[in-house]
Amino acid sequence: MRLYGEIFKRADGTVDCNSKCLIVPNGNGYFQGVKAMGELSDTRIEMYFQGVHPLRAEVTGNALCVRKYCDGDLEIGGEISSFCVLGK
Repeated sequence: MRLYGEIFKRADGTVDCNSKCLIVPNGNGYFQGVKAMGELSDTRIEMYFQGVHPLRAEVTGNALCVRKYCDGDLEIGGEISSFCVLGK
C-alpha cells in the first residue's frame, strides 16, 4: 500500500515496513513484526520486534490482554494508555 510506504519512509529515503503499530487511543492495538514478548500483565505488555536491531517496546494501560499472537501479529485488547519504545 502506497500510504504505508510514505508513512514508514526513513530519512535516507528507504522504506522499512517490517514492523507496524496501530493503536486506538484508550482502546485496542495491533502490532506486526513482533518477534517475541517479554513481560505480560493486565497493565503492561512488553514486546520485541523483528528486523530491527533489538527494538523493545511496551504498552501500558488497564485490563490488557492478548487477543491474538500468531506469525508475528499481535492484537492487544483492553484500554491502551501509552506506547513507548525502550532503549535505542
